[in-house]
Amino acid sequence: MAHGNYSETLRQPGFFSFFSTQFLGAFNDNFLKMVVSFVALNLAANNSDGYVELIAFLFILPSALFSGYAGHLADVYSKRTILVAVKVFEIIVMILALGAFIAGPIQPMLAAVFLMGLHAAFFSPAKYGILPEMLPEKELSRGNGLLEMSTFMAIILGTSLGGAIFKLWKDQLPLIGLLMIAIAVAGYYTSLGIPRVPPSG
Repeated sequence: MAHGNYSETLRQPGFFSFFSTQFLGAFNDNFLKMVVSFVALNLAANNSDGYVELIAFLFILPSALFSGYAGHLADVYSKRTILVAVKVFEIIVMILALGAFIAGPIQPMLAAVFLMGLHAAFFSPAKYGILPEMLPEKELSRGNGLLEMSTFMAIILGTSLGGAIFKLWKDQLPLIGLLMIAIAVAGYYTSLGIPRVPPSG
């Protein structure tokens, strides 16, 4: 018979910080993709198409190119260090996205999408690898379940709110950029609560 419950898992030292960090990062990934997709759709309506198809490709490409190296880094260095460093990188990417929104052309926005794909590629191996190092074995299944739930909730909310907020602020894209920077900063601060773990290798 299983013992414990999800609230006990969330109360494990540092797990809620990790849970929150994962959620905010996945939310920002999908929020940015949705906003840039709507910008691309507006361009397509003005006979400037070709960008919509690129967005998903640009986001997935870094995982195809760098996931193996990202997994190696997550073994060589502390996974917590990787997670915190990736959150700093996310803030930089969102500042670049803000600059792209201010400047106007879509090409820098596509570059931001690629960089957020790079963010996800380096975050994922450390994210999944740190769970056995920060949770007791009896909590691992629930921890994985909560992690998957947070990922799908972040995808749903990032996608739906990205579209809704774009419709509200489509003429004020810098405001959207500032919101994404705020989310990235929040993710960085939650990452500081992730427990310190030694390198695996």
